[in-house]
Amino acid sequence: MAALVVMFLIAGVVCINDSENSSSGYEITWVGIPPAESSMIETKIKQQISPYPGMEYDNVTLSASRENDKLRIHAIAESSGSRYPDLYDFTYRDGDLIQVGYLLEAIPESVRSEAIGVAMQSDGVANALSTDTNAYGVSSVKRILPETAEKFYSRKTLISVTWMDHSVSALIDMDTREVVQVWNGQ
Repeated sequence: MAALVVMFLIAGVVCINDSENSSSGYEITWVGIPPAESSMIETKIKQQISPYPGMEYDNVTLSASRENDKLRIHAIAESSGSRYPDLYDFTYRDGDLIQVGYLLEAIPESVRSEAIGVAMQSDGVANALSTDTNAYGVSSVKRILPETAEKFYSRKTLISVTWMDHSVSALIDMDTREVVQVWNGQ
């Protein structure tokens, strides 16, 4: 009976340690000398960044620069599931970490291709691209976070497909596989 209790205690400790080690699933590396508040900043960044659903970050590289009385922090989050990283920008002052920008391109290739296909089914996009036979290859695909997407459609993660050469962009709801908004700069 005592051996059984000891086994359960050991199993519980192992489970707790494994869940703590895998909670972020990635390593954080600082470029240069980390600021004095680096451990607090790392904890807050882990709470504010997240990869595309079904993907995991392999590593996050942080760099900081002092700007007056606050730190500007740039995060590069890489995943083996995508050839592109996610980029996040933050400011940090007095224990507050505020996200001030992002560029999220760490999206699986299958989702990237599907989003381009959905976008090209839109009349607005198809008309803008009709003069270019290589339009499929010159698009950028980005994830739009719910707090930004809410301004244009709904509070949910959306995908943006943009063809800069044609000044056209489509906002896509991947749950419904439809284009919810098109911007055409011409």
